[in-house]
Amino acid sequence: MSNKSKYSFVAIVLILVAILGYHYYAASQAEQQIRALIEEQTAEAGSISVQYSDLDVTPFTGKVRFQDLTIIFGNHIERAKELTVDLSYLDVLGIYIGGTEYGLEHMHSADAFLSNPSYVNKESLRQVAADSLQIRFNGQALDGIRAAITDTVFTENQKLHLNGRRLRLQLPKTSVTNFKAQTFNYTGSIPAGEDSFWEEGTHEVSMDSLTVTPAVSFQNSYGFFIQGFGYATDAIPFQSAGFSSTPQPQPGVLQFTSNLKSELALVSAEGLLTLREPLGNSPLEETTVTVSDFSPSFQKVLANIEKLLSISLPRKDNGIFIRLRGTLSNPVTAQ
Repeated sequence: MSNKSKYSFVAIVLILVAILGYHYYAASQAEQQIRALIEEQTAEAGSISVQYSDLDVTPFTGKVRFQDLTIIFGNHIERAKELTVDLSYLDVLGIYIGGTEYGLEHMHSADAFLSNPSYVNKESLRQVAADSLQIRFNGQALDGIRAAITDTVFTENQKLHLNGRRLRLQLPKTSVTNFKAQTFNYTGSIPAGEDSFWEEGTHEVSMDSLTVTPAVSFQNSYGFFIQGFGYATDAIPFQSAGFSSTPQPQPGVLQFTSNLKSELALVSAEGLLTLREPLGNSPLEETTVTVSDFSPSFQKVLANIEKLLSISLPRKDNGIFIRLRGTLSNPVTAQ
């Protein structure tokens, strides 16, 4: 090999080593900047705490991985065994070169994966957990983070899509104390200029293979009816469920639709909900429930009930049609 060739080979090796070293250094710097951003944003909010056992930014791939993540704000506790945020290579370079704020300002999409995520409300003791959760974000990252932490107005459109497995809810002191779903999907979006993602955003949820545990008082009152269809009173199965809501011009008012499908029938509802705290006190307006797609056994039960009680259930388009009023936790039939 000539001297010229040797020098060229050495130069190429040095360049490759330099590029490799640069990427590892950039990943290390990105870690430090992300830590600094978390400290800065939580210090501004004052009432929020973010804890984790380890933070790692992998070179070349742009993955940001948190281990044993815990976020506490007020009565709310969120945890995940692992949170992996999958950024593009350019996003990581943007954080390193321009700083965290610059990088997040120019980040308009990201994917994340959570292992064993959970949420607990210490006041109500309500809990939500899953085996896994995948998140797809589209919008502007820094704007979304600031609005979520400090309740400021969203300056750009934001959208979230979630899907996961083995959703579990514990809802003490409600009509449904436990709720499980094998798979679930959620899509939520909010336009620029609004400040409440839940009240002023559009939301859509779907779930499959559900098991519901009603309150003990409900089981005691209707256990004979549930068992008559061959179900355990504390584990009632459903095939699927869905819910969607859109904000209305009146502040705090949502238009909603929902459905719950079982082997027996399809139950659908639509109406207006005026949000109150706690949520169960939210008034129902212009709300109707339709029961349709009866199985032969359920059709027979309905016919026997009408005959036994000498009543005629309100029917419309081969289904039972009921108007509701009252509140979300205490609905009553309307005339």
